[in-house]
Amino acid sequence: MTTAATEKQLTGWHVLAMLLAFFGVIIGVNGLMAYFANSTWSGLIVANGYVASQSFDKDLARAKAQDALGWNVGFTFGEDRIRLTFEDAGGAKIDGLSIAGNLERTVTDKEDQKLTFAAMGAGVYSAPARLSSGVWEVEVHAQGEGVPDYRKIFRFFVKGAQP
Repeated sequence: MTTAATEKQLTGWHVLAMLLAFFGVIIGVNGLMAYFANSTWSGLIVANGYVASQSFDKDLARAKAQDALGWNVGFTFGEDRIRLTFEDAGGAKIDGLSIAGNLERTVTDKEDQKLTFAAMGAGVYSAPARLSSGVWEVEVHAQGEGVPDYRKIFRFFVKGAQP
């Protein structure tokens, strides 16, 4: 009894089809990733990097002077509010500040918001905010009579909030 075993041959056309399929998948995935990367974030941090770099030394000196104040600035957030508390180096509450801020997503500019903080008393300031889940940054600029300007960036994560 003889059995005829048919062997399939690997031809050049098979190898070509495998190579095209392999590289086609790689190119397709890379194209998809490039599309998503381009459509979610512009990549623009500042309009002109050279001009922004010219103020680096001044910004660094301002940051050192701000740290020397010894202020303690607390940051909390809820579902629809951002809250700041200001204390000086001696623990006294700082009232009378005018505070504005920019609330921004770290990966897109589609949900950016301008914040205006209202004084609640005893060094507490609050602003309404629409927060969905993800990573956020709030840049705060506080000014007041008789006190130096204060700038700070807080980065935080909102877990499980609904838009």
